[in-house]
Amino acid sequence: MTGRRAATTTTQILTTAMDLFSGNAYADVSVDQIAQKAGITKMTLYQHFRSKDELALECLRLRLQRREETLDQFLAGLAPGANRLLAVFDWLEEWLDPKRFKGCSFVKAVNELSGVLPEVREIARNSRQKIRQRFAALARHGGRESPNELARELALLFEGAQSLALIERSARPARVAKRVASVLLQA
Repeated sequence: MTGRRAATTTTQILTTAMDLFSGNAYADVSVDQIAQKAGITKMTLYQHFRSKDELALECLRLRLQRREETLDQFLAGLAPGANRLLAVFDWLEEWLDPKRFKGCSFVKAVNELSGVLPEVREIARNSRQKIRQRFAALARHGGRESPNELARELALLFEGAQSLALIERSARPARVAKRVASVLLQA
């Protein structure tokens, strides 16, 4: 298998697995299902990933990478002078579109897998840390006092909006979180 073809197959496996894992319980998704939906053999899947657990961990890492890239692109497209701290919540509202959002993959993975795959908890912590770091960097760049404390508060609003979005099947919690963030920023 050529390098490009192998990369394409790996991407197809990851994309398929992320879709299946996000819409179903981990235990309910089989390697056979992933292979069939990806249009490959089970043997081909195992040539790319040693186990379903390894595949699940790589899916989480890729989901985090994609989230960060998408948010980077969104923020880079804002006009100069835009309030980037509040704009994160605009991005979140798009991300929480109920037609696509099936819950936070990191919370779901910790709930389902952390007992057998401790690495899941570390990836989830990394996800949370990246959001707090982003808020802190934006706060520092905007000249805010106590940027780390503000980042913790904004990250809590961000995380809470994600949880409520799944329960309510609505992106509305991101708008509410943005309003509360605006009050914090004015204080």
